[in-house]
Amino acid sequence: MKSISWTGSKGNKIELRASCETKMETYENRLDGTLVGTTTKPHTTANLELWIDGKKIDSCWNIAFWELIDIKEMPGYKKVWGLPIAMDAAQSEKVEQFLQGIIEDGKTEEVKADKEAKKSAEKKAEIEEAKEIIAKAEKTIRNADGSLMTRAQAKQWKKHYNDVHNEGGDGYVPSIISVEDVEYAKSIIAKEEK
Repeated sequence: MKSISWTGSKGNKIELRASCETKMETYENRLDGTLVGTTTKPHTTANLELWIDGKKIDSCWNIAFWELIDIKEMPGYKKVWGLPIAMDAAQSEKVEQFLQGIIEDGKTEEVKADKEAKKSAEKKAEIEEAKEIIAKAEKTIRNADGSLMTRAQAKQWKKHYNDVHNEGGDGYVPSIISVEDVEYAKSIIAKEEK
């Protein structure tokens, strides 16, 4: 368990003690008692304790609550979301770095590799989706002059189509690839080519 300490505005000794370990664990998937497969995913075991003047005040095991949030009633001050402790901006930066360091240091190499693999797969899927948008733009419904519609034009065209073919109710309305959709898709592809 690592710790960070400082003196509070009232002279109290404030200490945060934290430990965090994230490793890959295999979970069994069962359906009516029958094993249907396994899933491997990250599992985190963590604890963050608040100590004031040598006395444990509170603790928080969920790293999602280790974020620092603004305190509306005290502008310029922040608190750890899961603990009853406020601090000024300078101390909150130190605490935030400390907590992020604890979380990152607790990840095994296997967890880091899994995160990178997922990130890579998401980028690949995003690029494929962008290519699909550009391909669909060749066959999409267009303006009378043959140009792609803007989102505003597409929205108006869809409303008119729905009013005519579905009497304004629920029903099929064709999707339209707009100029903005194509520009966004091209920017995704250009970003990945760099």
